[in-house]
Amino acid sequence: MRKVLLAVSLLVGGAALAQQDLQEQIHQLKMEVEQLRMATLPPPPPSDMQPPAEGQSPLHKKFNMYFNFQSSFDAEKAQGTDMTTRFKGRQLRLEVRGDLTDRIFYRFRHRLNKSNVALSLDNLADATDMMYAGFRLNEKWSVTAGKLCQMWGGFEYDLNPMNIYEYSDFLNNMDNFMVGAMVAYTPNPNHEFILQVTDVRNRELKDIYAGIASTTITAANSPLAYIANWNGNFFDGVLQTRWGAGIQTEANGYNNTLVMLGTKLNLSKFQIFVDYMMSNDELDRLRYTPLSGSQIVKNARYNSVVTKAEFQPNPKWNLFVKGMYETAESSLVNNKLTSLGYYAGVEYLPFATEDLRFFLAYIGRSRKVETLSSVATNRVSVGLMYRIKAF
Repeated sequence: MRKVLLAVSLLVGGAALAQQDLQEQIHQLKMEVEQLRMATLPPPPPSDMQPPAEGQSPLHKKFNMYFNFQSSFDAEKAQGTDMTTRFKGRQLRLEVRGDLTDRIFYRFRHRLNKSNVALSLDNLADATDMMYAGFRLNEKWSVTAGKLCQMWGGFEYDLNPMNIYEYSDFLNNMDNFMVGAMVAYTPNPNHEFILQVTDVRNRELKDIYAGIASTTITAANSPLAYIANWNGNFFDGVLQTRWGAGIQTEANGYNNTLVMLGTKLNLSKFQIFVDYMMSNDELDRLRYTPLSGSQIVKNARYNSVVTKAEFQPNPKWNLFVKGMYETAESSLVNNKLTSLGYYAGVEYLPFATEDLRFFLAYIGRSRKVETLSSVATNRVSVGLMYRIKAF
């Protein structure tokens, strides 16, 4: 019995020693495998590169490409004419944007249905909306330079053009993409203040007023626009502002003043904004008074009020109405235009993660020149808007 017990003890002890030795060998093998794995990993990023946000690769942080597209089938009737029908692509813009580092950002947007001919003042195409680069000095200050959207203010002005069925006369006659620079100050997440200096136009003065030039009007040595802008949010974004004002040096001795004030009520299912836009042009720049096309108009006055209300009964449906009242005039006889706009429609958004909208919209306009009868146009459009995230 003693021999048997001794043999069993020796067997158990040997098995324990063998198991311990095997565990040590496995542990050593794991360490060698981990060392080999670490040796094959790429080197860590430089110290000035921060890790990307969760779910975002470094490439997607630096490079994002979009196509902004709107197309519709239109049935339109102008007063005194027969109804016409056609398909029309109103918007097609390529957009690329991103953050190259935590401080350097850029944006490029180009219209694919506009001329690519370089213009006479800034030497860039009318098709190029924006091509700029910016630098964040810190969390509150940034500087940006290149071809920019002028920061005038107003919510109709602030919308992606893809989402516009038809602009007000005021905005439709503005040139608002100019070469320049700006400084932005954001004291907190609810307020942003911007100072901007840009070219006043894309073309030389003689090209703007071709065919009706005057020998008494000469080009300014510094044809620049000076703009101040405030974007505000109150009560957790329920009340929002887009206010801007500035002076444009249109020609030697002629300065134009422009003010655009937008205020918006932003509730969870209902939104409404009211924009007021005013331009006092010592030398007519907007050029849509009745006589602007045939002669140089001085001291032109433009006033517009635009309002739009939207309601979402559920996340997939958006109902909207929009109204406009505008005047364009000067002291010349029979040189006052009064125009009205009235829109209504419904949008269907089938996907929560895609900016795709199918729409049915009615667009009505009425314009009246002083002493003449008003002329009305009516349009019904069925189509889609899609901001395609291509990359």
